[in-house]
Amino acid sequence: MAEKLTMKILAGELEALRGQVRKLEVQLEQKLESTLEKAVSRLKKTRAWTRKTHTTATSIDAEERQRLIAEAAYIKAERRGFEGGDPGQDWKEAEAEIDRLLLQGWRKHQDTPGESASRPGVGSAGADATQ
Repeated sequence: MAEKLTMKILAGELEALRGQVRKLEVQLEQKLESTLEKAVSRLKKTRAWTRKTHTTATSIDAEERQRLIAEAAYIKAERRGFEGGDPGQDWKEAEAEIDRLLLQGWRKHQDTPGESASRPGVGSAGADATQ
């Protein structure tokens, strides 16, 4: 008789444990779905950002970029009175500077919609000319 009672108690406890396991499985599935939804949302934002990056970063054409680099290289030579220096080095430094400014402009464009990605680079190169 005690054996039957012990088995009945154990069966009840086992059923209670199974219920808890089912609850935990449901909670885990819900958490997993929520996490996956967040991950998909982040991925979509990243893809959209990547597309914007590509579109915005390439929105200035090669000719305009070359013009900005040439202007910045000229300003570098002008600052030293066109004496000494290396025009090739001036060009490399100007190219790095313009690319950095364009990237800054792109980042600013991402923070403040409606601005042109190339505008900060143009303004900064122009500001160098007055210094």
